[in-house]
Amino acid sequence: MNNFQERRDSTRIDLNNIDGFFRQCDIATSSCNSDLDITILNISPCGMKLKLNSKEDLTKLDLNAEVFIRGCIFNDRIGFLSSQKAVAVWKEESLVGLRFTPELDFDEPALRKMMKNN
Repeated sequence: MNNFQERRDSTRIDLNNIDGFFRQCDIATSSCNSDLDITILNISPCGMKLKLNSKEDLTKLDLNAEVFIRGCIFNDRIGFLSSQKAVAVWKEESLVGLRFTPELDFDEPALRKMMKNN
């Protein structure tokens, strides 16, 4: 099986049970010189789906751009993402798919437990 198919087959954890404010992060990207505000929609050990929070940012994130995630440290559940690297692998209007590089050190059950609403 190729890497793309493995990534697509990984179980995604929907983060709708976490208030939107606590799913927000900043990302820096190789395709522009400014930070972009995002909201994480779902996550897996391989990557995540996000929404760009500003219409002005839609043209700032290019496909295959390297991304550095930061600004998540205020949240106990997603703080581990700060300093994580990724690549933008798809984009549809304000929605973007990132592939983590490297993948997270957590398997899907451990990640699901971390995201659980306490």
